[in-house]
Amino acid sequence: MILYVSTRSGSLAARLGLALSGLAGEVREISLRQGEGRTPEYLAINPKGQVPTLVLDDGQALTETPAILLAIGEMAPGSGLIPSERLARWRVMEWLSWGSWHVSRSLNPALGPHRFGPASAESEIRASAIGRVEEMLAHIDRGLEGRDWIVGDAVTAADCYIALITVLAGFLGVVPPDALLAHRKRLFSLPVLADTLAAEGFAA
Repeated sequence: MILYVSTRSGSLAARLGLALSGLAGEVREISLRQGEGRTPEYLAINPKGQVPTLVLDDGQALTETPAILLAIGEMAPGSGLIPSERLARWRVMEWLSWGSWHVSRSLNPALGPHRFGPASAESEIRASAIGRVEEMLAHIDRGLEGRDWIVGDAVTAADCYIALITVLAGFLGVVPPDALLAHRKRLFSLPVLADTLAAEGFAA
């Protein structure tokens, strides 16, 4: 099993999930910034040219972070990434679905406004998107009120995605609320994630 990632990108959540799962799998880094997602070799694996991509042992490729986290969690049921209890499992998928939609709707336009309109509108596109990012963070903050983790009493795949959102928000200069920063610190302090975070360039 191979997980393709690009450091400091949206593939962070899947990379965290793989590390938390305990599954044996290779992490293979490509650089989206250097165009490695558009090479013929990578496009043959993932025609979208994006990360993450999970190549299963039988050679099939799975794309999109929520699907990859679901697969990893189901392959490692003891990890708790995808809870066995039905409602908790639904809640995890609710957060993953919501987060994925809003990353596309808000964070991506804020990070790359030139891809969403003419140069003359870039400032307006970015400002509007940052407003939506702040709304996203406030919503997650309310969900974490009085809790260490977003679903139940243990780490799930949803926590990996929330951490990703706070990291991407930081790239925009948007400071997440204290509860979200504390949540990310809790997650990033887990010893099993030390090597992954070092590879991603996060300070110990």
